[in-house]
Amino acid sequence: MSAKSTKHESAEPAPSPIQRLWLKLGSLSLSAQFLVAASLIVFGLMAGVSFFVALQVEKAARTAAGSAGAVRMLALIAPLVEKAENDDFRFDNVFQVKINGLIGQGPPGQRIVKIKIWTADGRQIYPRDSGTKPPVLFDELKLALAGQTVVSRTTVAKHEYSDEETSQSLLEIYSPLVSAATGEVLLAGEIYEESEVLERHIAETRRTAMVGVFLLAVPMLSLLYLVVRRGARLIEQQRRTLRESLRNAIELSVENNRLRLLSDNARVEAGKLNERILDQIGSDLHDGPVQLLTLVKLRLSDLVTPRPDVPEATRTTLTKIMDLVGNILDEVRNLSAGLVLPELEDATIDEALHLATKRYFEITGRETLLIGSAGMDLRIPDLSICLYRFVLEGLMNSYRHAGKNAHMVRCSFKRGRLFVAVVDIGQRPVLSSKLEVQRARLGKVSQKRRIRSFGGRMRYFPRRSGSFAIASLPISHED
Repeated sequence: MSAKSTKHESAEPAPSPIQRLWLKLGSLSLSAQFLVAASLIVFGLMAGVSFFVALQVEKAARTAAGSAGAVRMLALIAPLVEKAENDDFRFDNVFQVKINGLIGQGPPGQRIVKIKIWTADGRQIYPRDSGTKPPVLFDELKLALAGQTVVSRTTVAKHEYSDEETSQSLLEIYSPLVSAATGEVLLAGEIYEESEVLERHIAETRRTAMVGVFLLAVPMLSLLYLVVRRGARLIEQQRRTLRESLRNAIELSVENNRLRLLSDNARVEAGKLNERILDQIGSDLHDGPVQLLTLVKLRLSDLVTPRPDVPEATRTTLTKIMDLVGNILDEVRNLSAGLVLPELEDATIDEALHLATKRYFEITGRETLLIGSAGMDLRIPDLSICLYRFVLEGLMNSYRHAGKNAHMVRCSFKRGRLFVAVVDIGQRPVLSSKLEVQRARLGKVSQKRRIRSFGGRMRYFPRRSGSFAIASLPISHED
């Protein structure tokens, strides 16, 4: 298949004229669309009203023409009909001359054109029908034989018509002509009248109705158009204002998202930097004060050794100083060990929590139950260190203020967030002094600050049967 045929097949079909019209109307303004729709409705209504009024006028005129025709038949034609001896009707030359004298009578536009007489069995006896077709009782003739007056037109085929009758629009008036003593209609008459006056009245009525509706519709449409145009302008102005507000809101949203991402990145980087600073401080303590205190302790141990030139009281004082230096060295080593955490460089979150409980056991000698897990092999050193310090600090706070309570750590991952809780169960913690209250408050603040630096939240809930601290951190598998 050639490229030309492929391009031709893939081309969309051209829109139809109706679709093009709808597209063109849709591109117009609201006021222009209203004007087009209202004009179609009003002028359509105007045409409908004019035709309805004309139909009613035609009906009234035909009724009046029927009444006048019936009166003409009874007054002019019926006296001319004579019965023969055999109860048949006589239509001789004298009758024909008299009937021909009636042709053309009447006002202009309503003159009699032709007269026909029908029998009760549907035969046309005047003028006599030369056709061979059997007589037929059509609806209009049936009504006339029933005593009613019916008006119709020659444009509606009912029986055979001559070319002269069908070439011009004439009124047909059917009415009873001769009746028996019992009231039975023996003969029905049919008069053909000119319909010029009727048609002129109908045209004038239709024209008058259309002009009247037009004169009423134009001011109404103009007023409505002005109202709609004003409303359309207001709507368009509000639409532009809303678009501008939406554009500003989108720009602000994009800028806020950008600033939020920068803030989150800065907060995470600050948390990482904080952990690195603590690690650096621990290394500096280990390489500096710890080495000096170890050297001082070694020198003091040499001085404490029994020597004849050193008095006993001096050795006793030096022993106390060496014990104090040893205690200080142990505390500095513990502090340095808590700040330097090389084992967490490649540890997962679960491993970091396990190391925290293990470290707590090494310091206090009390075991802690670890329940649940993160459920993922996520290795982020700074986050692992953060959770390690949070759990260890929470356990140590519980140990200091509620040492008799049972301690546990719970971990779970739900809906993209990691939840770590440090719980103690037993009695409510009691702080005996203002200093302990201040320390506990500072510990909670540092915990919240550490968790917040990674975009998380930390909440503390004291209970009658203990307390628990919960850290919630957003975690994605892409991290």
